[in-house]
Amino acid sequence: MVRRMGALASIFGVRSGSIGNRHFEAFRDLMDLYTAMCERQMKEGNDFLDDGVKPNEDDVARLNLVFERIFGFTPENFRAK
Repeated sequence: MVRRMGALASIFGVRSGSIGNRHFEAFRDLMDLYTAMCERQMKEGNDFLDDGVKPNEDDVARLNLVFERIFGFTPENFRAK
């Protein structure tokens, strides 16, 4: 399943690259991060489907960067107008 998720992320990356919206393209990075966390959970013997993913500090830092690439600001500034 994780390999298929990675393959789908690759296809998304190729297809979204032709659109010309760098914010939308950053969703690929989000997919890659999620897939990496799932893979790590499996290697640690944990079920990411039932238990969810357990981010480490590097994951959180990377997620914050990806969030900013997608939305143009940091998660703490994500508020309704």
